[in-house]
Amino acid sequence: MGVRLPGKTSGLFDPKVVEGLIEVEKMPIKSAQDRKEKVVKERDEFKKLQDLVNALDTSIGKLKTNTDFKLLKVESTHPDILDGTITGPTVPGSYEFEVRGMSRSEKELAFGFPDKDQTPVGFGYMRIERAGEDDVEVTIEPGANLQDVATAINGTESGVKAMVINTKYQPDPFRLMVLSEKTGEESKIKIDEDTTFLEFKEQVKGRNLDVLFEDVPVTDEDNDLDALVSGVNFNAKRAEPGTRVEINITHDIDGTVENIKTFVKGYNDVAKFINSQFQVNPQTQKAGLLASDSTIKTVMRTLQSGISSVTNTSGKYSNLASIGITTNAKTGELDVDDTKVKKALTEEYDSVAKLFVRSEKTVGVAAAMADRIKGLRDASNGMLKSRAKSLDTIIKGQDDQITRKEADFARKEESIKRRFTALETNLSGMKAQGDFIAQRFGGGGEG
Repeated sequence: MGVRLPGKTSGLFDPKVVEGLIEVEKMPIKSAQDRKEKVVKERDEFKKLQDLVNALDTSIGKLKTNTDFKLLKVESTHPDILDGTITGPTVPGSYEFEVRGMSRSEKELAFGFPDKDQTPVGFGYMRIERAGEDDVEVTIEPGANLQDVATAINGTESGVKAMVINTKYQPDPFRLMVLSEKTGEESKIKIDEDTTFLEFKEQVKGRNLDVLFEDVPVTDEDNDLDALVSGVNFNAKRAEPGTRVEINITHDIDGTVENIKTFVKGYNDVAKFINSQFQVNPQTQKAGLLASDSTIKTVMRTLQSGISSVTNTSGKYSNLASIGITTNAKTGELDVDDTKVKKALTEEYDSVAKLFVRSEKTVGVAAAMADRIKGLRDASNGMLKSRAKSLDTIIKGQDDQITRKEADFARKEESIKRRFTALETNLSGMKAQGDFIAQRFGGGGEG
């Protein structure tokens, strides 16, 4: 339990004297807390720079290799019949298709009943044969109706599903349809009705997709040709015998321009942030929190070296300026001319790609920047990592220092209160003695 604040009750001296001495002892703690707060703000500001560099690295990831840079897209002369999507590495090209028949699942349809949930359909064991798989046996309980049979079939979860349909054809409009969840020839099913009143007829025969590819017949169990050309999935929408569909796999110029612009923005965001640290606030007359941190200047110089070191000796476009990306001499930021970049990509896509990607003979700007950012973020000696660790270490040290100072202060506060309490006790005793003597002396004079 702490000692009470002396002077408050006795009135022998002003308690503010004690409070003032205690506040003096608190000053080292306040100074340490202020120093920590300053470093914490620097650390938080430095993390913003790290985040911006990470965002730049993400944008570079879409440009640094041939596979990353060379975006492709699929164009179809009849997208309502057949189109496609890029699923992996592939090469530009043109292909001719003809969709002669769509893949479909097999369907079995039972003869009609007057209702779906009242008339019994018999009882027994229904056997469903499936192509390439074990048979499925469904128990039909006595008194079961069409809906009960559909529920029992669906409950097997065997790759076939059942539904009751209302054809509206009287007098027996309700019929049970059983169909395979697969498509193509593997969807074939056969139903043995056993002793039930159900009798099935093959309504739709399962078949595979039928397509001509460059006049070569090709097929698949579903309506996707995902193994025909590496890196491309062709999707058939409908059959149109006699109609030729041309599919073109071409460079995605607009997508590539957007990736380049995202990279430029990421670079400029880093440059703007670093430049802002050296701008003096007219109100506070102070620069940014990291103005005295030499790390940020080194980071900017490192990134700038990645921009300026790249040249392509082959092709029409030999440097970034030739495709419309220039450096602003005043700010160090990059300026990009979208129209010029698009024109360069349209004319010589591969030549532009060499300015960004890593090849056997050259290291493009994106690859060079990726290398430099990797070095900056290296866990053992990267500048960004090292500085971040240094700031965290300083903050931890300050936390430890504050903890020690708070412990010292607690002891000193207790000591000050005890000394003044003792002083208060002594003064109280002296005052009592003085009052006693004065009373006795005063009493003797009157006698």
